[in-house]
Amino acid sequence: MHAYSGLKVLDLSQGIAGPVAAGLLARQGARVIKVEPPRGDWMRGAGGGREGMTANTIAGNLNKRSLAVDAARPQGRAVIERLVRDSDVLVENFRPGVMDRLGLGYDALAAINPALIYCSISGFGTSGPWVGKAGTDSVLQAYTGMAAVNSPPGTPPRRIGLYVPDNITALYAAQAIGAALYARATQAESRTDKPPGRHGRHIGISLVECCAAFQAAPITDALLFPDAATKPSVLAPAGEFRARDGWLVAACLDDAMFARLAQALGQPQWSTDPAYASSAARRARVREVNAMVGEIIATDTLAVWLACLEAADVLCSPVNDYHALLEHAQMRHMGYMHSITQAPYGELRVPQLPACEVPPAAAPRIGEHSCAILIEAGYSELEIDALIDAGVVHALKE
Repeated sequence: MHAYSGLKVLDLSQGIAGPVAAGLLARQGARVIKVEPPRGDWMRGAGGGREGMTANTIAGNLNKRSLAVDAARPQGRAVIERLVRDSDVLVENFRPGVMDRLGLGYDALAAINPALIYCSISGFGTSGPWVGKAGTDSVLQAYTGMAAVNSPPGTPPRRIGLYVPDNITALYAAQAIGAALYARATQAESRTDKPPGRHGRHIGISLVECCAAFQAAPITDALLFPDAATKPSVLAPAGEFRARDGWLVAACLDDAMFARLAQALGQPQWSTDPAYASSAARRARVREVNAMVGEIIATDTLAVWLACLEAADVLCSPVNDYHALLEHAQMRHMGYMHSITQAPYGELRVPQLPACEVPPAAAPRIGEHSCAILIEAGYSELEIDALIDAGVVHALKE
């Protein structure tokens, strides 16, 4: 048994945040149906790839099945309503009001299944002057300060080169869904304000609040030290240093580690010099200290310095690209990457989900499981053929 074995999830979301959130449930044993339009989730056409299988589509939809149905048509809405009857969770990430206009809002579906955990993911929440604003990655990184904090003082703001707002929102959403499921399972019997039975709830979560929560420490830091120029550094030395043939990261947590670093760099006198001997003194001269370390690192190769720093038990790492990461001995030893057979590419290595024993399985193509899912829901073959002929359902044909 896995954590979410037996759980049925309808994933009506598109893009990254919603699919990744539902994908986390799938990777922990839930039966997740990706419900998408006959043309497919819009992410299938964004970012390259073949036959609707982009990198984000694969990463966010491992271990799911796909049902392609037009929810804007009455017959399509009826399909989803039937699936909702025995579902535990529904995930959607449309702008506020869209699901209600489709007749698939929380109130409508809770009337069909009161136990449903319904998770709505939005960009800027469900009210306020920006309630209808699209919340893309770049917009959220700019709005929440990520782009500003990712750039050195005096330089233009710079987007972090990952879909950070979407992925952290997915993590918060999956955690909130898990908490709601736990509450449903453990608290329903003790509640006297509702009829007996399991009761679901509507979870509202936004990218903007998740970005703020994720940045709780730097936001607090900005409030404590409004003049950034006076803010003390956390560690010194610390940062990226260029060797002859590449970059490495090094940092010192305390005075003892700095003494070992000084010895490894051939500068033992640093650790007894009052200007650098204490953490407080080094933090006050962080640029000077980093420059001293950088000047010495530049004289030799990555291999030499990494060996020296590791032998001295100083925090350090090469600055890898993804290929170097996956080929490193530690990653190979951990067996963190798993091979799947992913159409249309064949064998593909993907990361395992941390602390999870469910092996990754291929992401579905558009409508790959439409017929099987409808049969499980009680539709006859004649009814399925009629839905396909009417263009309400798309079923992948081999």
